[in-house]
Amino acid sequence: MTTLTSSIPSFDHDELIQSHPVPTLLIDAGGVVLFVNAAAEQLCNVGRSAMVGRVIYDVIQMDRSYRQRMNDAATSALFAHRAEISVGGRKAIFADMQMVPYGQSGHRILALVPSQSDAELMGGAIGRSGRAAGAAASMLAHEIKNPLAGIKGAAQLLARKTDAGGERFTTLICAEVDRIATLIDQMEHFSRGQPIVCAPINLYQPIHQAMETARARQFPGVRFAEDFDPSLPLVHGNHDAMVQILLNLLTNGCEALGGSEDGVVRLTTAYRHGLSIDNGDGRGRIALPIEVSVSDNGPGVPADIRGDLFDPFVTTKRDGRGLGLALVAKLARDMGGTVQHIRDGDWTRFRVHLPVAQKGRSA
Repeated sequence: MTTLTSSIPSFDHDELIQSHPVPTLLIDAGGVVLFVNAAAEQLCNVGRSAMVGRVIYDVIQMDRSYRQRMNDAATSALFAHRAEISVGGRKAIFADMQMVPYGQSGHRILALVPSQSDAELMGGAIGRSGRAAGAAASMLAHEIKNPLAGIKGAAQLLARKTDAGGERFTTLICAEVDRIATLIDQMEHFSRGQPIVCAPINLYQPIHQAMETARARQFPGVRFAEDFDPSLPLVHGNHDAMVQILLNLLTNGCEALGGSEDGVVRLTTAYRHGLSIDNGDGRGRIALPIEVSVSDNGPGVPADIRGDLFDPFVTTKRDGRGLGLALVAKLARDMGGTVQHIRDGDWTRFRVHLPVAQKGRSA
């Protein structure tokens, strides 16, 4: 029997963390900085000796809520998206903060990752190209609404002569026609930036409608998967806008699979603690804990257009117009939320984050 000797060298873990490219700090149960790696020194532009031994929020200025949680020994984990921080009076930057427990003594590891720009996070600025999209939608609105009325009328006539199984589909046709007509009205406001009307909604109602519509299209080889958090609270949003967002993302996922035999489109919901964003409307940071994610195991978005993916007229489809994701970004923003695209291993994910409905709040 031959004994193989491993050629993998042993590592100095302290040196490994020190050279790690993610800015990383070690703090104790009271928030005192015990260790700072080189990337954190570079991000903060402060030497290690000036940081070690001080309370973390005396070194890095941050929102009061984050200071309280880091000073609380009972808070072992924290995730904050686009937290505004500053060091030594420098201009504030935005960073994703993630804190996880380390060891048995109440120590915690804090990682700081500079965030995407507002334009990237919000799905791209609408700008001049967005106004062009709105103008195009206005010109097409009249021509589209006329055949829609005919389709709805035909569906209503068919409903009188069909059985219960067929009535399900005629009802779906009528609902989709009404939604598309409303969408056209919204598209006419695309260039003017007029917000949609939001109210507390049950997220699973638009999810159900979007999934029913996507399944009715019978994409070959596509299997739908669902993973829902049944305890989600009401969301501050708009039913029709959510249907449109989800249907666009579901359709894109199905089309990206291109008839693959093992294609999966997965829709998930989750509650993400600590996620927040400043929309620049004077209200400060708004929590966005509700996450709706649509993922597919297709080939993904070409690298050369990922940065412009939410801009109008950017598309990989031969017959596409490039308005779908631009509209998704606008509708998410109008509801006070965000949309992001990431490539996660073999999965392409689009994640929509939304605020929880507050009593007495409407827009």
